[in-house]
Amino acid sequence: MRRSDMDELELLMDEDPAEAVVLARRICGEIPSDADAWGWLADAHIASGQFDEALAALAEYVRRDPDWIEAYAQRAGLMAELGRFDAAAIELEVGRALDSESPRLVRAEALCLELQGKLQEADALYDKAETLDPAEEAPTRFDRSKARQAIQGVLRQVAKSGLKLTAVVEEVPKKGTAKKLLSRQLELQDEKTLVVYLRNLERELTGDAEIEDLAELFEDRLAELVDAN
Repeated sequence: MRRSDMDELELLMDEDPAEAVVLARRICGEIPSDADAWGWLADAHIASGQFDEALAALAEYVRRDPDWIEAYAQRAGLMAELGRFDAAAIELEVGRALDSESPRLVRAEALCLELQGKLQEADALYDKAETLDPAEEAPTRFDRSKARQAIQGVLRQVAKSGLKLTAVVEEVPKKGTAKKLLSRQLELQDEKTLVVYLRNLERELTGDAEIEDLAELFEDRLAELVDAN
């Protein structure tokens, strides 16, 4: 792929994901044998929230480069996002056959366990991934009582503008009630009840984050949710 195409795709994924998909599809049509082109198409679909399409693009990638272990880790994460844990386990198994100590693969397995509610096992694997590669930093974990206080503090401030909500704090979404388990951070259960998925927020924060950072992230996500509704 040309460097100019990659630069344009990076820009479009931030500013106009739908156009990024259009461009990436055109590039795949022009150079279908280039595995990287299909990887870019997968990234564009992910930016657009099109996870099934991203899985299909990654399948095309591994057809051309079956040894790229990160593709299996990425596919496992996408399948976990959609609640397809059995399929995610197969991707992880294929990846482990290539490299059982891949930090990216270990982190993907941690994510899959976390979204199934296996929190202690997940945290152990997050720590292992970070040990294998410090760049795979384990998510921040806040004291739960302090996290709830921070969330309630934001809601008290928001209530001054007339938006009065009661927060229910859960670790991750339940598979039976949500299709997208990873990207779902806040959800309006009804007009007065907000569900906060704490681990999905924590996963965005670095190891040196403080409780104030959690509160700021929550406030930003709440504003986005209110605007969308």
